[in-house]
Amino acid sequence: MTENLNIAVIYPAARKPFEQHDAPPTETLGTLKPLVLHAFGLEETTGPDGSTTTYTFYHGKEALTDLSQTVGSIAGHAHALTLKLAQQIIQGRS
Repeated sequence: MTENLNIAVIYPAARKPFEQHDAPPTETLGTLKPLVLHAFGLEETTGPDGSTTTYTFYHGKEALTDLSQTVGSIAGHAHALTLKLAQQIIQGRS
């Protein structure tokens, strides 16, 4: 696939989705993630109690944990890709 993609990332707490037009299909989730987090004003952190806040992309109900995966491989033959971003908090030890 050589055509660029239109990408939308939905984060439930945000008013509008993150949108990237004409993204190369070779762009990885690892490259996309910092752009999305910045756009939503989010960051992955470890709190003073040891709890960790992370964000995971989802395509449908599938968690996308391999950040080396390209948007083109996820989109397949589609010209657009919609992902969801979910917050996950792992509790630390008290």
